[in-house]
Amino acid sequence: MLTTKKTKSNIVAYVITIGLFIVLVGFVFAVLSQASKKSGDEELRVVEEAIVRAVVSCYAFEGFYPESLDYLEQHYNLVINSQRFYVRYEKIADNVMPIIAVFDRRHVENSEVD
Repeated sequence: MLTTKKTKSNIVAYVITIGLFIVLVGFVFAVLSQASKKSGDEELRVVEEAIVRAVVSCYAFEGFYPESLDYLEQHYNLVINSQRFYVRYEKIADNVMPIIAVFDRRHVENSEVD
């Protein structure tokens, strides 16, 4: 029968291995978290750009900026996931670009957005 003796060097090697594994797992979670944040930021940017393109198209074709996002959804096939995004759209005048801001609802649920 073969027996192994646990020496101090074996215990140290196990502790180092476990420690490195924990560090590696932490690093993987940090990278995934950062990638998820960048992806969310990119989605906000894409939604805002789509709205701006639709607004500019409306102004180019019709000579005025739309009163609301509903007009863009009906006439310019703009589709916004309202469960995921909150869009602030403020029209100033027919010939002045509206104020457009897009927020992720997951981050503003506890905040008050007008």
